[in-house]
Amino acid sequence: MASTLKTRSRLLFAVVSVIGILLAVNATLIYQNSLSIERKKLLLKNAEQAKLNSLDVIRNIHLMDLALRGYALTGQEPQLAATDSAKISHPKIIKRLRQALQAQHFDRLTELDSLELTVTAYFNLCDKMLLLVKDKKMDEFPTLLRAIEGYEVWRAYKAFSDRVTIFETKVVADANANIQRALRSSYLLQFLIFLLAVPALGYMAFSTAKTFLLSDELRKAQQEKNNILQQNNEELDRQVKEKTKDLFEQNESIKAHNEQLIIQQQQIKLANETIEAQAFQIEQKNKELAQEVERQTNDLLIANRELGEQNTRLQQFTYIISHNLRAPMVRLIGLANLLEYSEAAADKDDIYKMVVKSCRDIDEVIRDLSDILYVQRQNTLTRSEVDLNQMVRKVLVTLQDEVSIVKATVDLRMGNEKILSVAPYVESVFYNLISNAIKYRDPDRLLKLEIVSFITNSFVCVEITDNGLGIDMTMHRDNLFNLYKRFHQHVEGKGLGLYLVKTQMEALGGRIEVESEVNKGTRFLLYFNLG
Repeated sequence: MASTLKTRSRLLFAVVSVIGILLAVNATLIYQNSLSIERKKLLLKNAEQAKLNSLDVIRNIHLMDLALRGYALTGQEPQLAATDSAKISHPKIIKRLRQALQAQHFDRLTELDSLELTVTAYFNLCDKMLLLVKDKKMDEFPTLLRAIEGYEVWRAYKAFSDRVTIFETKVVADANANIQRALRSSYLLQFLIFLLAVPALGYMAFSTAKTFLLSDELRKAQQEKNNILQQNNEELDRQVKEKTKDLFEQNESIKAHNEQLIIQQQQIKLANETIEAQAFQIEQKNKELAQEVERQTNDLLIANRELGEQNTRLQQFTYIISHNLRAPMVRLIGLANLLEYSEAAADKDDIYKMVVKSCRDIDEVIRDLSDILYVQRQNTLTRSEVDLNQMVRKVLVTLQDEVSIVKATVDLRMGNEKILSVAPYVESVFYNLISNAIKYRDPDRLLKLEIVSFITNSFVCVEITDNGLGIDMTMHRDNLFNLYKRFHQHVEGKGLGLYLVKTQMEALGGRIEVESEVNKGTRFLLYFNLG
C-alpha cells in the first residue's frame, strides 16, 4: 500500500514538473514571439517607410520638372515654391531612405549613393535653367530642356524604386511567414500542455478528496489526544503550584539575605570612596610639594647664577680698585714725596698740576664705578612707552656735530616699533654704540652707518652696522664686554661703553649680540623685549 502511494506520488510529481517546464517554455515562447512580432512590426514600418521615401524622391523630381516648365511658360514667381520644397526635402528623404535600407541590410546602397548624386546634379541643372529664364535667355533654355535630363533621372530612379519595392515586399512576406511559424509552435505547445494538464488535474482532485478524508480522521484522533493532554496538564499545574509555593518561601529568605549583602556593599563603597578621596588629597599634596620643590630649586639656581654674576662683578671691581685706582694713588704718593723735597717754585707748580690730574683720574674712575653700581642696583625701573625710531633720531641730533665733522652717512631704515622700557637706558645704549662707531672709524674711508629695525618672535631687533676698524672676535670674543676693555689703543677711551651697554640691556630684559671683522666693520644686534 505504502509502495503504491509512493509510486503514484512520484508519478504525479513528474507530471506536474513536466507541466511546469512546458508552461515555462510556453511563457518563454510567448515572450519571444512578442519580441519577434514587435521586431517584425518595426521591419514592416521600415519597409513602408522605404517605399514611401523612394516614391517621395520620384515626386520631388516631378515637382522640380513641373515647376521649371511652369515658370518658363508663365514667368510667375510662385511657380518656384515647388523647387524650393523639393530641394529642402530631398536630403531628408534620402537620409530616411538610407537608414531604413541599412536596417534591413539592403545590398545595393551604393546605387542609392550614385542616384543621390544624379538627382542633386539634375537639381543644379534646373537651377541653372531657372537662371536662364530669369535672365531672359530663352534661346538657350529650350536646348537644355530638350536634353530630357529629368526623364533620364526619373527613369533611373524609377528602376531603383521598383527594386526597393520588390525587396521590401519580400521582407514583409518573410516577416509574416516567421510570425505564422511562431504562432503555430505556440499553439502546438499549448495543446500539448492541455493534454498533460487535464489528467493530472483529475488525479490531483481525486487525491485531494482522499486527503480531506484522512485529515478528518486525523482531526478526531488529535481531539482525543488533546483531552488526554489536558488531564495531564491539570495534574502538572497542581504540582507546579506546590513547587512555586516552596520556591516563593525560599526566595523570601534569599531576598532578606541579599538586602544584608547590599547594606554591606554600600558600607564597603563608602569606605572605598573615603580611601580614594584621601589618596587624591595625598596625590595633590605630593604634586604641590613637587611644584614647591621645583620652584625652590629654580629659585636656588637663579640665586646661584646671580651670586656667580655678582662674584664676577666683584672680581672686576677688585681688578678696577687694584689697577685703575692704585695707579693714580701711587702717582699721588710719588708726587707728594717730590713736593716735599722740591724747592723751585716752577717745579712745585708742575707737581701741583700732576697732582690735580691724578685726583681727576681717581674721580673719573669713582664716577664710572658709581654709574655701573647705579645700573646694577636698580631692581625696580620706571618703564614707559619708548618709540625706538624717535629715540635713534634724538641721539643722532645729539651727535650731529660729530657726524658732520667726520662726514659720515647714516642710512636709517626703522619702522614705528614701540616698546615698554626705560627711556634713559635705551638712549644710553644707542648713544654709546653710535658714538663708538664715530670714534673707532677707519681713517682711510668715510664712515657709513646703517640702522635697521625689525620684529622677530617677541623682540624688536635694532641692527647698528658700521664700516669702521672692526674687532678681532677670535681674540676678544670672551672678554668683549668686560670693564675697561679696549681694542684700539691709538684712540682715546676708557673701555667702559660696551660694559654699560650690556649691563643696561640685561637690566631691560634684552640682550646684545656682536658680529665683527677687522678692517671691515662691526654689526651690533640689540634685542628689546616687546613687553
